[in-house]
Amino acid sequence: MILKLMKKEWKELIKTGKLYALLFVFLFFSIGSPVVAKFTPDIIKSLASSSEMQGFIIQLPPPTWKDAFLQFFKNLNQIIFIVVVIVFMGSISEEKNKGTVSILLSLGVERKKWLLSKFFFQVFSTFILIISSYLICAYYTYFLFKEISIYNSLSATLLYLVYNLFILSLLTFSGTLAKNPLQTAGIFFVVFIIFNLLLIFPNLSSYNPMNLSSLENLWISKEVLWGDAFKNIFSTLFYSFVLVLVSIILFEKQEL
Repeated sequence: MILKLMKKEWKELIKTGKLYALLFVFLFFSIGSPVVAKFTPDIIKSLASSSEMQGFIIQLPPPTWKDAFLQFFKNLNQIIFIVVVIVFMGSISEEKNKGTVSILLSLGVERKKWLLSKFFFQVFSTFILIISSYLICAYYTYFLFKEISIYNSLSATLLYLVYNLFILSLLTFSGTLAKNPLQTAGIFFVVFIIFNLLLIFPNLSSYNPMNLSSLENLWISKEVLWGDAFKNIFSTLFYSFVLVLVSIILFEKQEL
C-alpha cells in the first residue's frame, strides 16, 4: 500500500511541475558550484584591473576543488534547502485542507501508511537528487581542477543526507500540526530557528542537527573525523525518528 501511495506522490510531483523545479535547481547548482569557484577569482581580478579600481591590489589564492565543494554545500544549505521546503511544505496540510486525505481514508487507506508514504517519498526523491548532484559536481570539479578528494567530499555529502532526513522529518511534523501550507511553514521555521539559536551553547552543539553543516565545511577544508560527528549523527537520527513517530500519533487522533 505504501508503494502505491508513493507512486501517487510521484505522479502528483510531475503533474504540479514541482519535479522540474527540483531537477533544475539541483542540476544548476551541481554544475554551477565548481564553475563559480573556478572563475570567481579571475572575474574579481578583471574588475580590479578596470579604471575605477586602479590602485587597489587584490591577492587571491588559486581556487581548488575544496572551493568548489564549499560552494556546493553552501548552495545545498541555503537556496536548495529553501526550494525543498517550499516544494514539500504543503504535502500533508494541503491534502488535509482540501479533504483529499479523507477520501483516501474512506477507501480503507490507513492513516499511518498515508503519512509514511509522504515521508518516505520525500526522503527517497531528495536522496536521489542529492547523490546525483554530488556525482555531477564531483565530475565537473575534477574536470576543472584536475583533483578531488572523493573520501572527504562523499563523507560530507553523507552528513548532508542525515541533515536532510531531519529537515523532512520536521516538515512532516509541521504539516501534521498545520491546517494549511502557510501554517506548516510557520511551525517549521519556528522550530528551525530555535535549533539555530541553540548553537550559541557550545556544550549542546554536538547534539544539534544544525551543527552538521559546520562539520560538512570542516571535512572539506581539513579532514574527516567521524568520531567528532557520531553524537551529531545519532542525535539527528533520533530527533528524526521522534518527529515522525509523534506525527503518526497526532495524525491518528486528528479529526479530518
